[in-house]
Amino acid sequence: MLSKEQRIENLKKANEQSHAMIVKCLREALYKLLEKKSIDEIKVVDLVQAAGVSRGGFYRNFYRITDVLEDDIKAVAADVRAAVGKNISLDWQIILQTIYQHRKKIPLLLKAGMGMEILRYINLSVETVDDSHKLRIAAWNGVIFNSLLFWAEQGFREAPDQLAKRLAEITQSLYTIEAADSFDQGLPV
Repeated sequence: MLSKEQRIENLKKANEQSHAMIVKCLREALYKLLEKKSIDEIKVVDLVQAAGVSRGGFYRNFYRITDVLEDDIKAVAADVRAAVGKNISLDWQIILQTIYQHRKKIPLLLKAGMGMEILRYINLSVETVDDSHKLRIAAWNGVIFNSLLFWAEQGFREAPDQLAKRLAEITQSLYTIEAADSFDQGLPV
């Protein structure tokens, strides 16, 4: 016979597994629906029916339909933040390979209107630097995000290594040693 603590532990594990399964089903169903409809056309009833979960299951886990996408938004942004090194012009290959891994989800996240959420989570890196570098990091995050948007709009047709070369040339011209020093000191570039 199981002790009270063991029964409680088993119940917690079962609840966690149930939660994970509901979230997975809702996320997969939402991505399938987004392939055919805009986010505004998708109703909770459509989503739960496509996912095979109850309405209560949805509302126990989420408030809005777009909340279903939050883990993926955070994952994309965290991967991009991790890929960015000290010299962005040298790290484009790593950044683009990272983005490319998410090439199936990113267009659907953008279609769902989650672009600014992706940028907001990428910008969490600004919080980790001292005040003298915050503006520079935010500006480079904007360059990365807009490059992501451009590439996604192009259907990720250009190979990551080719696009990395082009972006390295562009960012090298924007980010010279003199410009970086001026930027850090708050001087006009």
